[in-house]
Amino acid sequence: MNTANLLSLTRLLLAPFILVFFSRKNLYGVIVVWALAALTDFLDGRMARKLGEISELGKILDPLADKITLGCSLIALMIWYDLPDWLGVIYITKELLQLTGGLFFFRKKQKVIPSNYWGKASTFIFFVGLFVFCIVAELGVLILSLGLILSMIAFFTYSRNALKKN
Repeated sequence: MNTANLLSLTRLLLAPFILVFFSRKNLYGVIVVWALAALTDFLDGRMARKLGEISELGKILDPLADKITLGCSLIALMIWYDLPDWLGVIYITKELLQLTGGLFFFRKKQKVIPSNYWGKASTFIFFVGLFVFCIVAELGVLILSLGLILSMIAFFTYSRNALKKN
């Protein structure tokens, strides 16, 4: 387990605390967890590239941590803060389809499809949208919608790449 993977694992383990803090209406706790998640997301990729620690495990852990962090956040916002259900449902459905497809591809080809620019950009936009939603909900929904669009583009590019490699 290298440094970059430990950072991704840390983000994965932080995700349930988002639900805990939201359930207790502790927005400051949520913001601290989001800030730590964003920091570990930034650092894990940077460390992996800088130290030459890019690994198959990291290619799985990093996006999985992002998906779970964002999924927990969107679920909590739908339950406790009136985030439009359609936004969370589309995101979670897309992620489940993407995870299922990725597992199928991995079992068939023994390869992980690496994340791409669209996926990284959508994750960044989602984190910005989460913060903004807590301050100005309407603007946050717009930013989260942009993140969803970028996430859908990422899904289609991943799918296209998987089908090309098939």
